[in-house]
Amino acid sequence: MPAILYPESTVAELLISTPDGQVINQRKLNPVRGYWLGRESSCDVVIDSPKVSRRHAFVFSANGRWLACDAGSSDGLDTEAGPVRCAPLSADSWVSVGSMYLWLSGAPGKPPAWIDARADTTEAGQPPRYAKLAIEDLADAEPTTVSEVLVVTDSSGNIHLCADLSGVAATKGGGSPRITIGRANTMDLQICHPSIDPLHCVLSVGSERWSIIDAGSEAGIMWDGKRWYRKRLEEGITIPIGEFRLSMQRVVRTSAPVPPVIVHFTQTETRAPKRPSAFLHDDDDDLKLDG
Repeated sequence: MPAILYPESTVAELLISTPDGQVINQRKLNPVRGYWLGRESSCDVVIDSPKVSRRHAFVFSANGRWLACDAGSSDGLDTEAGPVRCAPLSADSWVSVGSMYLWLSGAPGKPPAWIDARADTTEAGQPPRYAKLAIEDLADAEPTTVSEVLVVTDSSGNIHLCADLSGVAATKGGGSPRITIGRANTMDLQICHPSIDPLHCVLSVGSERWSIIDAGSEAGIMWDGKRWYRKRLEEGITIPIGEFRLSMQRVVRTSAPVPPVIVHFTQTETRAPKRPSAFLHDDDDDLKLDG
């Protein structure tokens, strides 16, 4: 194959090659998007190989680093140093997915050091607000019918964040929507607490559902007594990360009739009832770890 030249100013490009070095696929990467790799046709990068799981890996950028994370695959990821759950990608560092090799060209140089974010102060007597969402302006995002609300609480049940993710999911562009989570001040969702790694995990939409993917964190993602590389964030389940808990609520507008007003005989004026809210509950099967 002819040599491929990349100017220094180009964006990062993901290269997929065979063991003999032949590049068989390449994809320009947007640092604010994520990329699913796998055998499933809906993946951002499809690798048609029996050794590759349906959703094998997830590639994304955080704090100037491009990373590949195992998304619950059967055969995992491998590097020169051996099997890994999450590994950096560069022109000098490859990661194998099945019998294919992933590496980068045109990526930025040495990434900056991790810097912890600071918790927001609150009113006297109230606990600090440890979680905050620092993400791009979503004013131009297309509205969606269903509002997906991410809720972050601490182990005592105090709510530190409620964020509507519908606008994030609706943004267009190559790759998949993604939200990086960690205590570093460059994360999209910053949880300012020592129990959270600088980069702890990443949220992304796959098969029309949000999934949480372990980004090589020390404590990992635990649910139902097991450690997961990837777990669908279905409504009704709570995922602990460090000393905090993540859950997703899916809310829709309701046209349910307003119940009649019950007036006490001593009440002299009629008050308008409050509109009810409705939550949409799904009975989808849970995600298995077979990729």
